[in-house]
Amino acid sequence: MRSTILALAALTALAACGQQEAAPPPVEEIVRRVPAPWFICDAIDAPAVFVFNRDGANVQVAEYDKPNGAVVQRIGYEVGTEEGAAGSVITELFRDMGVDGSVRQLNPGMLENPGSAYTLPFTSINMDSRNISCRWMPRTRVLGVTGRRSIVVYEDQSGDLIYNSYDYTQAANARPIDVSENGRTTAFSAEVRDGAEVTDATGTAFSFETQGVRYVVTVRRDGTGQLDAYQNGTLLQTEPFIAFVEGQAAG
Repeated sequence: MRSTILALAALTALAACGQQEAAPPPVEEIVRRVPAPWFICDAIDAPAVFVFNRDGANVQVAEYDKPNGAVVQRIGYEVGTEEGAAGSVITELFRDMGVDGSVRQLNPGMLENPGSAYTLPFTSINMDSRNISCRWMPRTRVLGVTGRRSIVVYEDQSGDLIYNSYDYTQAANARPIDVSENGRTTAFSAEVRDGAEVTDATGTAFSFETQGVRYVVTVRRDGTGQLDAYQNGTLLQTEPFIAFVEGQAAG
């Protein structure tokens, strides 16, 4: 009897040894295909959007026209001196040995509420003697630009998500306005409150619904994103982002 028990135990051990542990599922490596911009200047006093990409001392600026979202020009600069002035930092941009532009960024500590600076507050740019003011909203989660409009997803002081769109067809009549907590923007084309947020391994989707229309703003870790609009559950249109920046609360 004892030999039988030992034999069974040996068989069980051999069977266990023959079973290989299941290999863990492969970890999906998400490669960022589209570099994140240094910042986006969505002009509030000119019919244009400027996407700034920076690699060390090299800066590439793409200018897009409103209302059609077409590329107007792409210009390369080198970063010059950075000087502090009146609570802000002025970064010079130059090419061909001459200063051809500058970028102004506020020090977040100078804001009414420093914690509202989810994105760096770039407030204005100077491009070849053109002085341009940039849109900036407190607690911005996403600023994205498509060929038809600019999109801002931000939080109010209670943490509720808000969707604003700024259609390029209305850009010629847009006027700068001040909002709370040092925000600078224009009148929105559409606003939807009480948004929802879902995040997974690939990115984040923000959804907003009003009167049967649902807007979904998707930003992915690979650098791509889009705006989708649905009417009673039916997809009406998709607008890929030309570029976007994400913001998050400090800490």
